[in-house]
Amino acid sequence: MPATFLLAFVGDELVGRTSIRHGLNDFLLAAGGHIGYAVLAQFRRRGFATEILTQSLVVARSYDVGSVLVTCDEDNEASARVITRCGGVLENIVDNPEGGPRKRRYWIG
Repeated sequence: MPATFLLAFVGDELVGRTSIRHGLNDFLLAAGGHIGYAVLAQFRRRGFATEILTQSLVVARSYDVGSVLVTCDEDNEASARVITRCGGVLENIVDNPEGGPRKRRYWIG
């Protein structure tokens, strides 16, 4: 699946990354979503995840992605709050097709 991969820096320090998929295959629709993002542990709880997801939505829309699917592990409350803060509406919680933690699936219009 075509994607845009970006790194997030503050000054010259790497704080996180994002992968913005331009479409969805079966796995991404089930559990991966359009956007996957991460913040390095030492930079968490500072608003970087919200900013990374906000900017990722801008990039996704530049590729004519309509509604954006964003997922997180069922027990990742911090990521769930970020996704909700950015407009995510929980559709459901599903089993991960690759095993591992169940996934919360959110749509951002």
